Amino acid sequence: MDFEMPPVSFWLSTFGVVFAIVDPFGYIPIFISMTARDSEERRQHMLLKACVAAGIVLTIFTLIGNYILGFFGISIPALQITGGLVLLVIGFEMLKVLPVGEKLSPKEESEGAEKEDISIIPLAIPMLSGPASIATVVVLGAETGSAADYVVILFAIVMTLGITYLVLRRAAKILACVGVTGLNVVTRIMGLLLCAMAVQFVINGYLAVR
Repeated sequence: MDFEMPPVSFWLSTFGVVFAIVDPFGYIPIFISMTARDSEERRQHMLLKACVAAGIVLTIFTLIGNYILGFFGISIPALQITGGLVLLVIGFEMLKVLPVGEKLSPKEESEGAEKEDISIIPLAIPMLSGPASIATVVVLGAETGSAADYVVILFAIVMTLGITYLVLRRAAKILACVGVTGLNVVTRIMGLLLCAMAVQFVINGYLAVR
């Protein structure tokens, strides 16, 4: 396998799409609500456990993406176009162009608040490593042409979840500092970035079958 490191633009674009789809800032209000009765030490323990679990899930799907496609007979261009359209819809929701679906339903959020340990469900799954983020890393993994590309994707996952840990660890302070409006602005910026990446996925898929 070719171990030549990809260009910086590939590192940045891969990190950008993974970070945008996870969107840790968008989970700040939910995380605060679900951990309101927990001590700071327990909150940090659950958060660390959730980030590690989410990292494992996303890493597995990154590495087996090609096998999943092969098993179902799905071509890479088909997945690029489909994945791009799905991410475009999510990006539009984040930009408030489409009606915004809640990250968790009220029932799921209520159940999460009542659970003693939210680290695996719902924090790791489906919040940090849900269908959208899994689909994203499968697309990225399927596009890889070398082992070095996998390194970039795994680096993006680790960096994203590391930042997620730091963001949610300071969730209350961030919310107090920027407010809900500030978080909405960040989410919209992430949505714009995600839309651009989604369109690029569609273009790549289209050019591959032209």
